[in-house]
Amino acid sequence: MSPRHEVLAFLGLAALGAVTLLVTEPAIGVAVLAGAGAASLVGPRARVMVAVTVLLLGIAVLWLATARSDLALGAGGALVTVAAGVAAVRARRWPPARRRDGPTERRERTDRDTWEALDRGEDPTA
Repeated sequence: MSPRHEVLAFLGLAALGAVTLLVTEPAIGVAVLAGAGAASLVGPRARVMVAVTVLLLGIAVLWLATARSDLALGAGGALVTVAAGVAAVRARRWPPARRRDGPTERRERTDRDTWEALDRGEDPTA
């Protein structure tokens, strides 16, 4: 599986677990969604740290599910734990997030720009 597909699989599995958790414990579901989104956007080191944090959250959810004997909570916790565990191990190999900040094209300088630079005391040839 390619690294790009691993990211998509992680996001899909984490989202499925989060949706399951949104039904039983909405705050935990939102936290998992936020963690999965953050893990897909940050750099490699931070991605591993976020994945470990979500992994710990998933383990806590599994513990809570066993204490409550809640099958839906346990299923969501298991999905989150598996997704975050794989992400914590493999996240350093994932490609960086694509940045779409807008066009980076520069326009050509006109004579007016040259004269304005001279008026400001700048060297337009530099």
